[in-house]
Amino acid sequence: MIGKNLRPLAIFLLGLLLALMGSFSQANQSDEERVGEIAAARILGVAPLVDVIAAQKYINLVGNTIVKATESSYKWRFGLIQTDSVNAFATPGGFILVTVGLVKQLETEDELAFVLAHEAAHVLRKHHYRVVLRQRLAETAAANLQAASDDSASAALSQASAQIYARGLDKGSEFEADRLGVELMTRAGYDPAASIGVLERLQKFTGDDPRAELLFSTHPSPGERLDALLQTNIDSLPMPSGDGINLRAARYKKFLNLF
Repeated sequence: MIGKNLRPLAIFLLGLLLALMGSFSQANQSDEERVGEIAAARILGVAPLVDVIAAQKYINLVGNTIVKATESSYKWRFGLIQTDSVNAFATPGGFILVTVGLVKQLETEDELAFVLAHEAAHVLRKHHYRVVLRQRLAETAAANLQAASDDSASAALSQASAQIYARGLDKGSEFEADRLGVELMTRAGYDPAASIGVLERLQKFTGDDPRAELLFSTHPSPGERLDALLQTNIDSLPMPSGDGINLRAARYKKFLNLF
């Protein structure tokens, strides 16, 4: 029996989980959405959503502020997951998950915006989905998946997604996600220079730190990403207003105190 004071939390988390797992019928899902749903399910099976309503609402507030300017048709879903691992994940179809471990390394909402914008860029450029499609072609699985049962198809997709997140994307995709992420966050009114702060903070982790082990094994080094980003026109991008900075600073401080 759920106590009255816990009912709103339970209802919110159930709703968020259903949204992350797909709140529409499978018949209406695109293949890209189905791939993303299965990949997100694998991640959430390892690290659950943080059970704090205000924290989840905040992540969705920042995430939706960023993607609103993209005019994409994706059903974007953002979630904060409970793990000390320093990482963030994007899966096809608009699923984006960020870890508590990474959030605790950040100092501002603008830095969080870069993390979420980087992941949104992966979705918009279909980086993970294209890897799945290439895997299907390489294994002549496209026709087999269409003819297979739902269970066997899901198992094959689940295995494919596991391989992607274990091996990571190529460096070019990560550099592109950094560049486009900066553009997206700037368009949404965030400070593009915050992207530099994130990468400099990640540089402080050593390669054998278990919290960043997966991140370092699936991404170019923070130094490489920083060098690539500094070669763009980041200095010429517009800066946000002072009032916006103060508002975001207060919101982020309040957010960090939630967990």
